[in-house]
This record gives sequence, C-alpha cells and structure tokens, in this order.
Amino acid sequence: MRTFRLALLGAAGLAAALPGAAQQPKPAAQPASPAKPAIPETPLPTLAISVPQRDHEAVLAYYRAEAAAGRCPAPLVRKGKGCGAPPAARPAWRPGQPLPDNVKTEAPPGALIAKLSPSRAGYQYMRVGNDLVIMGIGTRVVAAHVADLSKM
Repeated sequence: MRTFRLALLGAAGLAAALPGAAQQPKPAAQPASPAKPAIPETPLPTLAISVPQRDHEAVLAYYRAEAAAGRCPAPLVRKGKGCGAPPAARPAWRPGQPLPDNVKTEAPPGALIAKLSPSRAGYQYMRVGNDLVIMGIGTRVVAAHVADLSKM
C-alpha cells in the first residue's frame, strides 16, 4: 500500500509540473537590429612557393633530352630534323592571379613530374603555353613559375 501511495504522489506531482512546463511564455520579439555592413569579398591568400633551381634545371634537361632523341613533346615543335622551342609569346598568366578560363592548360609528362620536387597539397604542375607553372587545383591561381621552355 505504501508503494501505491508513493506512485500516486509521484504521478500527481508530475501532472502538476507538466502543464506549467507546456505553457512557457514566449519571449518578447526583439527589435530588428540594423543591418550589418557586408564583409567585402577578398581573394583567398596564396601560398608563396619558391621553386628550387634543381627543378628548373630538371625541366630544361628533360626537354633537351627529348629533343635530342627526336621526340617533340608539347610545346616543342619540329624544326627540320630536330625539335625546338616555339617562339616566345607574352604569357597569359600573372603570378598570384587566377588563370583566365579561355587559357588552355596541360599536365606535363609523367616522366618529368617524377623528376621534380613534389608539389604542395592543393597545387599541381601545369604547362601554360611555353611555361611550366605551379597552379592551385580548382582555383587556377598561378603560384609559381618553374621554367620558360622558349629559352631552351
């Protein structure tokens, strides 16, 4: 019987507490705060990447060896019996700036990439015209210039 009374008291206390909890007063509406000024859109920071001289020399050595063997990997062009670099053109890119969408890029040959220092996370080696650059993946931001193939 004692257990029954405790259960009955507990149920009564719970019933008394629930209606008060269910009908909580709504907070008063706060006045609209003045619009905050928009945060100006700033470009993402770029990583200052320095290219070791060893990489610069490896690129030129690779393309010279390919030309000496009679193979002409892009952007080299066949000149008579050998290969040569195409004439220098004004680059379509600037360091720290995204590459325009209309500029074509190509990945360098895998054999060349194997000879270069690993690129940092989020960046890759790409050939843009006569230049080999390090470019941000997805952003197309040119982070560093590796070599100018027109100066072979």
